[in-house]
Formats: sequence, C-alpha cells, structure tokens
Amino acid sequence: MIKLFRKIRQNLLSEGKTGKYFKYAIGEIVLVVIGILIALNINNWNEKQKEEKSEILILKTLQKDFTENKKIYSDIVDKQTFVIDNCKSLIECFERKDLQYKRDSIGKFIYYGAFNYYRAEPILGTYEAMIGSGNLNVLKSETLKSKLALFSSEINQGFEDETLSMNLLNTLHNEFKSIGTLFLDNRTRQFIGLSKAKEDGELQNKIISNLYQNPNILHPLAMKTGVETNRLNLYVKMLDYSNEILNLVESELKEKK
Repeated sequence: MIKLFRKIRQNLLSEGKTGKYFKYAIGEIVLVVIGILIALNINNWNEKQKEEKSEILILKTLQKDFTENKKIYSDIVDKQTFVIDNCKSLIECFERKDLQYKRDSIGKFIYYGAFNYYRAEPILGTYEAMIGSGNLNVLKSETLKSKLALFSSEINQGFEDETLSMNLLNTLHNEFKSIGTLFLDNRTRQFIGLSKAKEDGELQNKIISNLYQNPNILHPLAMKTGVETNRLNLYVKMLDYSNEILNLVESELKEKK
C-alpha cells in the first residue's frame, strides 16, 4: 500500500502535475490520520472493555464479601443483644440483693452476661487488596467507594471498645472466681466433659450472698453493659453499611448486564 502511494506521487511529479501532487499528499495525510484515530479508538475500546471486565470481577467479589458480612453482623447483633440483656438482669439482681429474686437464673446471667464476649470478624479482603494495589479507581461509583471507606474506618474505630470490653471481662472473671463451677448448667457441663452436678442450694445461696456484698462487682458490670451497648450500636451501624454497600454493588452489576 505504501509503495503504491509512493508510485502515484512519483508519477504525478514526473508529469509535472504539482497541484494534483499536493492535493494527493494532503489526502494521503488525512487518510493516515484517520487510520491512526481509528486505531486509537479501537485501542481505547479494548482498554475500556478490559477495565469493565475487571470492575465486574471486583464487584462480584464485593457482592460475595458483603453478603457474608451482612450475615456476620446480623448474627452478632442478636448475640450482643443477648449479652446485654443478661448483664442488665444480673445488675438488677445485685441491686435488689434478694436471694430469691430470679434465683434459678443467676448462673445464666453470670455466664451469658458477665462472662460473655462476641467479636465480629468482617471480610475486607477485596477492599484491602484494591487499596494495597492502587486499583480502587477501577470502581466507577464514587458513592460505593465512599461507603467502603466509611465501613473500613468504623471497624478501626471499634477496636478501642473491644480492648476495654476484654479488660472488664477479665476483671469480672476475677471477682466471680469464688463460684467455681457451682452455677454451670448441665448442658454446659456436658459440653466441656463434666458429669452432671448435684445441686447444693445452701452453698449456692451462701455464694450468692457473698457476691451481693462484694463492692467490686457492680461497677465493672455496669461499665461492661455500657461498653457492650456501644459495641452493639456499632454492629447495627456496620449492618446498615453492609446492606447499603450490597445494594450499591448489586445496582452496579445490574447496570452492566
């Protein structure tokens, strides 16, 4: 093709047709420019297709991650509510100091309230990989990127309450150490390999009475209830974020079908 164009130009020059030569040369340049533009457009289209495929792959992975995160936070909200309810019931028992008040539930309140601790472990692998590799811009939705950043930030801010919660848990374990295995229900005993215990009501009443007189229990128990309530509020917020992110991801995927 290039040889053909060169031959035509040479013929025009040899025949003295300078005007036609320049017109032809200009036309040839225009054709070359058009060819370059077409090639660039094809290349841009190919790059756009690659980026869209990468974005769809990331969106599908995020969809999988946040479907799981939604389950994780739904579950932890229920468990955290259960812990707080048992802590509140135990506080009420300590404030009343009545040995017969909710007598049969004291063990439950201690083990499932004062001694209980749950922590959510959300999945952030896809988002962290994008941040680490600098590929966050593959996602075109600014709203989605903003929600992901808020989700990650809230998780990091929640670590302080988790540390305090563990410290209070350790304090309460120490203050309740006199109960030994006395209030373990038979289901829990069986789970950890202990035989069924004979109930000793007199000893239990004595232990409970001593606990009610212990001035070092009620304050950390109330503190724990407050901290666990803060953690519950955080988990509810994270569940909301998970739902919002999942809806945004699914909306983006729907648009790209």
